[in-house]
Amino acid sequence: MNGVVMRVISVIAALLVIASAAHACDADECASLAGLSCPKMQISVCPGGDFEMIRHGCDGIGDYIWVEIYAGVGGCYGDPIPGIPTTDFWIGACDPSQALCFCTAPIVADSLTGMNGRTTFSGVLSAGGCVPGGGIWIMCQGHVIRAKPCPNMNPLCLNIVIKSPDINGAGGKPDCVVNLSDLVPFGYSYNTSMGRPGFNACCDYNDDNQCNLSDFAYFGTHYQHRCS
Repeated sequence: MNGVVMRVISVIAALLVIASAAHACDADECASLAGLSCPKMQISVCPGGDFEMIRHGCDGIGDYIWVEIYAGVGGCYGDPIPGIPTTDFWIGACDPSQALCFCTAPIVADSLTGMNGRTTFSGVLSAGGCVPGGGIWIMCQGHVIRAKPCPNMNPLCLNIVIKSPDINGAGGKPDCVVNLSDLVPFGYSYNTSMGRPGFNACCDYNDDNQCNLSDFAYFGTHYQHRCS
């Protein structure tokens, strides 16, 4: 029995070391890295967190976003940071004109960061809005991962297209609820295709460069969805 207890104590001690390391070392925006498992992702999202998973973002079943978080200050400078909680990450549009609306935890990691400071994201996003181009940035512990080489004020922009039935809201921006105000811009784009007048890429949820009945079906499925 004593041997079992000692092993449990050892495991707890190891977890405490990892947790304390995560709190003692802050993520460095220049040293940290991020990337995609495929060249370009297209993800349809909903404020209800019930649309397309990141793992299907490139027509596959194992796609993901990855990050490697490194420390930039103190006695752990340059070291990977293990044990960062799964909810200590945030995303945003690199182009400020491409508004996004986020729920409490829009992006959740698949696991704590490992001993190499690495984790991945392959689940769903709880968000609204549209990023048809320009990409997204990732923040960890309040620090936006920067483009290289550093120092660089520009965020590292990942080549991801995000679309949502939550297109419009107060002030013309997404409001994290799919309702009648979103149906208006969708109606303007309905029965159009890329290159035709009125086409809105933010209304093409199955990525076939058309806004038609199949996209309306997606819209209807998520109608009245909001952050839970």
